[in-house]
Amino acid sequence: MSKGLKIAIILAAFSLLSAFVAVFIIANNFFMGRFPDQSTIIGGTEVSGKTVSEAVVTMNASDGLQMVISKEGVDYTIPIAESVTRMFDGERVEQAKSEISFFSYLFHTKVNKPLMPDSVSVDEQKLLSSIETTLPETKYKTTDAYFDTSWNLINEVQGDDIIYEDLMAKIKSDIENGVELKYKAEDYYYHPNVKASDNNMQKIQKKVQKYKAMTITFTFGDKSEVITSDKICSNLVLKKNKLKLKTDWTQPYVRRLAKKYNTLGGTRIFKTTLDGKAKITGGTMGWWMDETKTLAKLNDALKKMKSMTTEPVYFSRGAAFGKYNDIGKTYVEVSINRQHVWVYKKGKLALETDCVTGVPNKERMTHPGVHHVFAKQRDRYLGTMEVQGYHTHVDYFMPFNGGEGLHDAPWRGAFGGSIYKTGGSHGCVNLPPSMAAQIYDLIDVGTPVVVYDEGNLNAD
Repeated sequence: MSKGLKIAIILAAFSLLSAFVAVFIIANNFFMGRFPDQSTIIGGTEVSGKTVSEAVVTMNASDGLQMVISKEGVDYTIPIAESVTRMFDGERVEQAKSEISFFSYLFHTKVNKPLMPDSVSVDEQKLLSSIETTLPETKYKTTDAYFDTSWNLINEVQGDDIIYEDLMAKIKSDIENGVELKYKAEDYYYHPNVKASDNNMQKIQKKVQKYKAMTITFTFGDKSEVITSDKICSNLVLKKNKLKLKTDWTQPYVRRLAKKYNTLGGTRIFKTTLDGKAKITGGTMGWWMDETKTLAKLNDALKKMKSMTTEPVYFSRGAAFGKYNDIGKTYVEVSINRQHVWVYKKGKLALETDCVTGVPNKERMTHPGVHHVFAKQRDRYLGTMEVQGYHTHVDYFMPFNGGEGLHDAPWRGAFGGSIYKTGGSHGCVNLPPSMAAQIYDLIDVGTPVVVYDEGNLNAD
């Protein structure tokens, strides 16, 4: 054997011996008598390098009992020794130490062994106070997605507010089970129950957008009444996560329109041809809204979520729009006092003639009021001998108020003056035949017939 080989063998043997000596020293000093001197946690308590008896004292005093809560990437160590009282049995701690492998001592690996205490007492109020005092204040509270007062969809907010009931329950359970107390605050955050992306919220938003795009307009000539989207949306409600549109406002709304625009039976201020202004009440012509059908039309549009521009539905119509003058510029004017008729077309006098109206008594008078021609008839008989006591043929008949109408009266030799007071008609407006024919051609069904006497004059 060469000298070099001998030296190599000796060095190898010395190295091996040194390794065994090191192992022996480690095993003797630590494996056999102490916990590993690196990070060693038993029952949630730091006991690195301690003997079993030292570890038991520390564990029972809760010294070294650590709790770490990380929040937004920052670790916060919570002092909890004053909040927790535990008792550990020495033999069980010894058993825990014996279960630590030799290699953990040799290679300084981290040791974390759960060990359930024999008894535990937790002062939850103190513990909660320590946690709340140590952790930073909440920056944002978690909120659900919702619709604001203008029905804008507001996104949910994921806050950093902690469900302390859940966190405390987990901590208490871990203390009782002797495990490491390490937590992520994010695992215990409140979470939104309702998100803007939820199917139901998206469905509601689509409906809201339809309502926001809606307007309903009722026209009254050149005027209009508009139900805006704001008005519609102000009546939206969320009930059991469903969008509802209240319609208890629609009937009062239609009623207000009717009150504002109805003129049938009302009072008009009429500018007469020769006698100034007349104040005329009543008659058969005027605007009279069918509230039931108008309401149905409105509610149907709201149900279908469709915009609409329309007229109301009417029982009766005027010739023009205006609260105090729905007569327009084409009409027949009848003055009982003057026994005269004027026909105006588009504001211009087209014809005038004397007439004979009804005898001024309750049974035969021609009734003042704003009426309208509701028919045009040729070659007919008026009345019966059995009922009216007469049966008279006329060529032109234009009824405007029940049985009262404009017609030719060929049996009369004169018109105008005071004939009507004793020899007047049974309520009709008698006309010279040639004038009746012209008036028949000038007017249409629906043309207003304004009848007044001296009692209507001198209106303010």
